[in-house]
Amino acid sequence: MEKVNLKVDGMSCTNCALTINKYLKSEGLQNVQVNFIGGDVSFEMNRNITQQKIEQGIEKLGYQIKHQNGSVETNHKTSFTLPFKNHLQRFWFCIVFTIPLLVHMIPGIHIHVLMNPYFQLILTIPVYIVGMDFFGRSAIKSLLNGIPNMNVLITLGSTAAFGYSLYGLLIGNAAEYLFFETACTTLTLVFLGNYMEDISIEKTQDALKKLAVSQKVMANMIAFDDQHQEQIFQVESTALHVGDLVLIRDGEHVPMDAKILWGEANVNESIITGESVPIEKKMKDLLIGGSIIESGTIKAQITAVGEDTVLSHILKLVKAAQTEKPPVQQLADKISAVFVPTVVSIALLTLAINYFFADKNFGESLLRSIAVLVISCPCAMGLATPAAVAVGLGRAARNGVLFKNAKSLEIFKDIKQVVFDKTGTLTTGKFQVTSFKSQVENDE
Repeated sequence: MEKVNLKVDGMSCTNCALTINKYLKSEGLQNVQVNFIGGDVSFEMNRNITQQKIEQGIEKLGYQIKHQNGSVETNHKTSFTLPFKNHLQRFWFCIVFTIPLLVHMIPGIHIHVLMNPYFQLILTIPVYIVGMDFFGRSAIKSLLNGIPNMNVLITLGSTAAFGYSLYGLLIGNAAEYLFFETACTTLTLVFLGNYMEDISIEKTQDALKKLAVSQKVMANMIAFDDQHQEQIFQVESTALHVGDLVLIRDGEHVPMDAKILWGEANVNESIITGESVPIEKKMKDLLIGGSIIESGTIKAQITAVGEDTVLSHILKLVKAAQTEKPPVQQLADKISAVFVPTVVSIALLTLAINYFFADKNFGESLLRSIAVLVISCPCAMGLATPAAVAVGLGRAARNGVLFKNAKSLEIFKDIKQVVFDKTGTLTTGKFQVTSFKSQVENDE
């Protein structure tokens, strides 16, 4: 079966991943793996469906396919969306309208216009529109697909506050129904929280990106003219093919996996092995793409390119580890599948108990039920568990530690002792004087 790897944009929580996973399995695809942290989706195709149909199906769920050039395109017409590129832009837009609504709540500050319910409504509408454009769309699509995501809680909470305030304004009793600032603050702060989460995860992926970038270097390709004279010209390493001849000099990267045909060199393979001391290489020895020639000049023949190189296989293992779910995340997924309906039920129960049995008015009862919805989102287990796995794997990669699978990361906490058998693995191999002290003695 053909293995397909996709980048999907728009997943924001575990339930988003569960929605896509459920759809792919319903189409009869095998070995489905979905990671909302990195947007990675992989599966094995069957002969009864095309990849284009699968991509269209994912987009109908409310997500977008991200292509290799980084662009996001859709295969069908979509409804109009606001022109915000990320959560930070949404936050800065919303905070401009939210701050005035919060100012009048500061003790000692009484600005008459800020207390005007119609003025508060004018400030709230832009924030609510931006919030529903993102959270509302996502919530509705998740409900239609039978797996409500965390955005359902945000949508319900902010809509309840906005709708209740608007109702009070329309019946002419706004003073007792005014919760416009609650709707705005909820949406604005969640946008900020989502942005901070995106940044923290993105930083942990830097090490993997650096490994991928190290595969893209310039190479000195060897060719022969009509007189069989050797000619050398530079090409990008991605343009090389198996069997091509290359010249690699002092300080240059090995462009792809290769075998030495002529010359000797000392090669730094720490990018793969962690060993900082250069290794002596001679004719017929193999070179790992991404390693560095520290001294010497060699001619080599390319033996593997693209996804067949050693470095690419390691990157696949690390990315697969991020997609793989350790036992704790499998438990989190089971809870997340019923989390949103459970929270909504608790919120309704809170409203009923406070209003009918605790002698609270409807406004205060509603506010408490809104608190249940908002404080439950994002779900600490549903979001923090996969985020913690991604951050752990990313920080480990940044420090030169690569995990073959996510389960190893969970087991790692029980390790009591670690034994290393190579000095060079733990040191840089480049000794230097860090400090010195001189003392002069007088002979008398």
